[in-house]
Amino acid sequence: MSHQENEGHSIADRLSGFIAGLLLGALVGASAMFLLAPRSGEKTRSQLQKQGAKMRHQAVDGIESIEDVVTVAGDKAHKFTDTVQKGVGDLSHQAQDLLGKGR
Repeated sequence: MSHQENEGHSIADRLSGFIAGLLLGALVGASAMFLLAPRSGEKTRSQLQKQGAKMRHQAVDGIESIEDVVTVAGDKAHKFTDTVQKGVGDLSHQAQDLLGKGR
């Protein structure tokens, strides 16, 4: 595995971890808000369940879209690397041809 691939996974892991932590913090904050709100326990629990399910879906969607972004970025990086390597190879052949003609 190349150094660039390790960095890509590291960035994706850190970004996924950050977003998961952010969503978890939002969930904990929302839970505290609902628990401390002046409502009946039954209404509060019902609203907590709905809000928790909604946030779970948002978290899963967020992680999937991060993975998509990382995948697309990786694909573009590989294409760029391939293009650069091809260009360097072409230039090397041209330089060898010119050197051969100059002799």
